[in-house]
Amino acid sequence: MPKQKTYAVGIDLGGTKILAAVVDITTGEIIASARKRTRAEKGQDFVANRTIELTQAALSAANLPQDAPIVTIGVGAAGQIDRKAGVVVDAPNLGVKNMQLADILGKQFSKPVRVGNDVEVAALGEYIYGSGQGFKNFVCLFVGTGIGSGIVQNGRMYTGLTGTAGEVGHIVIQAGGRICGCGGRGCLEAYASRTAITKAIMAEIHHGRSSILANDAALQLKEGETIIRSGLLANAIAQGDSLVIEIVTEAADYLGYGLGSVMNFYNPEAIILGGGVIEAIDLLFERAVNRARNTALSAPALQTKIIKARLGDFSGVVGAACLGSEAVGFQFPLS
Repeated sequence: MPKQKTYAVGIDLGGTKILAAVVDITTGEIIASARKRTRAEKGQDFVANRTIELTQAALSAANLPQDAPIVTIGVGAAGQIDRKAGVVVDAPNLGVKNMQLADILGKQFSKPVRVGNDVEVAALGEYIYGSGQGFKNFVCLFVGTGIGSGIVQNGRMYTGLTGTAGEVGHIVIQAGGRICGCGGRGCLEAYASRTAITKAIMAEIHHGRSSILANDAALQLKEGETIIRSGLLANAIAQGDSLVIEIVTEAADYLGYGLGSVMNFYNPEAIILGGGVIEAIDLLFERAVNRARNTALSAPALQTKIIKARLGDFSGVVGAACLGSEAVGFQFPLS
């Protein structure tokens, strides 16, 4: 007899986009989804209202039967989270501080809401329904507007003393280096994120370097985008754009140094890499993996698996739906 379907809403609240989806949490299947640019520059109230709007749009598109309502809402937000209170404490890439997100969504939709860090919940999604199946100890790292990661330890999410465990993007790789969005200097995120790649490319174009991205990038920035999209970067590389290849190669090397450090320190069974940049740009993934293996100690370099996220763009929403569902007692078939 087939297992009864159970539905939840998962929300991926990132610096570039907000993605909401209705998920069948018995299978990880996406029933319907809706997405828009985050537009963090418009302020905290705008971000909250856009999240509500997209949640409603996903629910409407799913058109669930009346006898199969959603049971809960889960959110993965790009920042520091007070999980118990459901508050986004500080999210520089979202322009958000102390957002009472669980209360906001709970009042709007009359459902229990649980909030976690975006890559933490992506790691949960990959663990239950993606590339993390079969591993008990792994790190999931996503490269996007910033760089975030989540840690699965002995089959459970590990969040640390203050709930900020896994902030690989804020490992310092260059003392006194570039300013990071967190306010520090020399963080991995300031060298290997898509935001960092954009800044480096635009700086070189400003100083006279030629690139087929010059017009596209300038137009995007004029329209309020703070990044060059992954598809544009991949297309430029495919056309042999020397500037983009140079900048992406440098970013991949820095990412590889960070991954090598994770392999040495945590010694996980696997590192799962995801995010739009990883999915779109083979050069970045392959170069970073090679650099990591050349950087790490010989034993982890040989044995730690480095693989791509299986759920792709939906890792976050599937994981968020799973996070919310755990709060209402749903039991997952963990390996």
